[in-house]
Amino acid sequence: MPPKYDIFQENEQDPQHVSQELAQQLELFLLPLLVALDRLLDKRLIRTFVQCCVAILRFRNNRYGLLLSELGSYLDGVQGLSTTATAGTKRLGNLIRSVKWTIASIDQFLLNEADKEVKRLKAQGKRVLCIWDGSVLEKPESRTLEGLCPVTSSKAKRLSRSSKGLVFNMPAVRPIMVAGMQWTGALIAGMEGSVKVAVMSWWTTKGDYATKMRKQEEALLRICVRKWGNTLLHVFDRGYSSGPWIQLLQSLRVQFVIRWKKGHYFLDAKGNKKKLWQIGQGKRYVEHKVIFDLQTGVKLPCDIWWAPVWHPSYAYQLYVIKVRVRKKVWYLVTNERVVTAEQAWEIVFTRAKTLAD
Repeated sequence: MPPKYDIFQENEQDPQHVSQELAQQLELFLLPLLVALDRLLDKRLIRTFVQCCVAILRFRNNRYGLLLSELGSYLDGVQGLSTTATAGTKRLGNLIRSVKWTIASIDQFLLNEADKEVKRLKAQGKRVLCIWDGSVLEKPESRTLEGLCPVTSSKAKRLSRSSKGLVFNMPAVRPIMVAGMQWTGALIAGMEGSVKVAVMSWWTTKGDYATKMRKQEEALLRICVRKWGNTLLHVFDRGYSSGPWIQLLQSLRVQFVIRWKKGHYFLDAKGNKKKLWQIGQGKRYVEHKVIFDLQTGVKLPCDIWWAPVWHPSYAYQLYVIKVRVRKKVWYLVTNERVVTAEQAWEIVFTRAKTLAD
């Protein structure tokens, strides 16, 4: 009698078979980096590096996931090496403290891989995006870790959110701050396909290595401009919407798209100073499409309207695109010329690409 439900074959359910397949995929993913490290490090250190990556993926406890003693206990033993946690921790320490490589080696590798992606997209005649983003690493239990500074806790914000019918919490007067580190990075991507990390940096606002966010972002931006010039279209979120930042973009001759805050002042086509949301107030949306949301997998109606604008801190003409999707309104400001619907939709899909990634 045939079974009522289809089941996987026994070999497809074998955990050892699945784990080996995942390990092979991880090695393929790390292969370009391993080839670069092979020119710098001993093969034993490279083996430790691969096993450390496996241990990080296997580790389930985020609270202690970056402790060398914990990661050392998860390292797989190999012939001729002890399988104890102490020996694993020593091997990790030898890898990290090796004088044969530095953080500059990793930065150069990322930049070279991103450059290959830029050349590939240019050869295909496609637009190359440089997507800027920032994040934090929360380490609330740490006290003496180098580079710690106050960061806004997204976990605390998520846990204190009200749940209908279960919990009601009053909105916090100020965001909850915990110990952690700041991160800023830029990704290279096309309108389709995967992304490549071009530049990134961990930084802090406290201690001997204290710096400011805009200073760190400017340093990374100058690296991208020196490497690729005006080839890239830089895409920024609302945190970059300010006069001093677009002044810097103007001095470096950067093509950009910024999701702007609606309360900032601009000049409309007649030279009147208005808040950004007032410029498009009462205007009918001129283009309509149904777009596919890559995050939820559903189709959403999208309406757009655009117009030329000026900003006191920018010497040239800008364009604002007002986008209504999922009952929300975006204001995208760009120095790309937008006079047709096709050009406007290209800018909108550029922003949608950043949300999907």
